[in-house]
Amino acid sequence: MKIKKAEIKDLNIVVKMKMNMFTEVGSIVLLQDNAEEKIYSKYKKLYQEEKLCHYLLYEDDNVIACGGAIIKEDVPFCFFKTPMYGYIMDVYCVPEKRRNGYASGIMERLISWLQDKGIHNIKLKPSATGREMYEKFGFGDSGEMELWL
Repeated sequence: MKIKKAEIKDLNIVVKMKMNMFTEVGSIVLLQDNAEEKIYSKYKKLYQEEKLCHYLLYEDDNVIACGGAIIKEDVPFCFFKTPMYGYIMDVYCVPEKRRNGYASGIMERLISWLQDKGIHNIKLKPSATGREMYEKFGFGDSGEMELWL
């Protein structure tokens, strides 16, 4: 097992893992046409700006897990003393390799990357299967609510 920080040349793998995640959680139907190309393009731009990173976990030469972190600067956070926050996303492990601590290893690196960028607040939207792991890292319910229209 080896964890490696993804580079732009690895974005095809990152996007593939993200699409697998969307498929598994049933969100694939929410995506725009040509979503893979749009994700790739957006991620490439954010990598170049150093506002996004992913870590990939390899077993032999196969990627079996990934996770990403992005730095966001939206309202109202852009008015705070620390005008940005981190957002954990794209955490995914192939089903047959889950419960081996792989996602936790990636989370440690993502949190460290965000801390190195000066981030003091990290958000995420957990899946039902991931909630327990995130709670072990100290994530709690923020009380945020949402409405889908």
